[in-house]
Amino acid sequence: MLLPFGLTQALGIYAAFRFLPDFLAVQPAGFSQFSFLDLIILVAFAIVFIFLAIRFKKVGSVTFKVFLAFLIFSGTQAIWGIWFVPLISTILALAVTILFWFLRNVIMQNIAMVFTLAGIGAVLGLSLLPMTVIYILVLFSFYDIISVYKTGHMIKLAQAMIESRAIFGFVIPEPGHTVRRKIAGVTFGQGFMILGSGDVIFPLLLSASIVRISVFQSMIVAVFAAAGLFLMHLIFSNQETRRPMAALPPIALMSIVGYLLTNFL
Repeated sequence: MLLPFGLTQALGIYAAFRFLPDFLAVQPAGFSQFSFLDLIILVAFAIVFIFLAIRFKKVGSVTFKVFLAFLIFSGTQAIWGIWFVPLISTILALAVTILFWFLRNVIMQNIAMVFTLAGIGAVLGLSLLPMTVIYILVLFSFYDIISVYKTGHMIKLAQAMIESRAIFGFVIPEPGHTVRRKIAGVTFGQGFMILGSGDVIFPLLLSASIVRISVFQSMIVAVFAAAGLFLMHLIFSNQETRRPMAALPPIALMSIVGYLLTNFL
């Protein structure tokens, strides 16, 4: 679990560092720039999306697959763009997207997610102020708790994604299980776990936003985020009965602690 998480954080910070010259002239967005109407629109869109995905499974399955393919192409294109001209990076991103759907095994799932989340996280992170990301981390941590333990709709959404085999996150094999397993043959809760994309990309947003200030401080935040992941894994592993849990709160908490400590450096 720590390996794909760490690779995504490291690649995302590196990508943010390489993208930084293109963002220096862009003013990062503060939380005050988002209106209450923006929040209402975002929540309404999320509610409609979740309702359609759960209520109409065929529509949800197609939507998940199209959206996932778009994210993979966009994120990997951003990463390849670090080293190659736009035409080559576009071709390589298309190749990764095609391989993702053609191979459909655990290792390809995770490789594609590393590129996707690192690319998107780096670009979005550089577009936001660190305090804006902290507000986002806090808000989505509470949302994660409510949606998992209170309403349960996040669990239903995850089940719908699993059934469609369009998984937004990392597939983590437990000891004795191989990363070469086809996604169609994976049974979650029986040798495999999911680390959702939000649990990985939200701490990366904070790390990437801090690249404007210091790459070293950004790396410290990433280390604390990894510590939060370890804490989450301890909590999850020590449950008497294993159940889905809200993973973001401990990761977000440790990321914020790391950010606060960097202010004293």
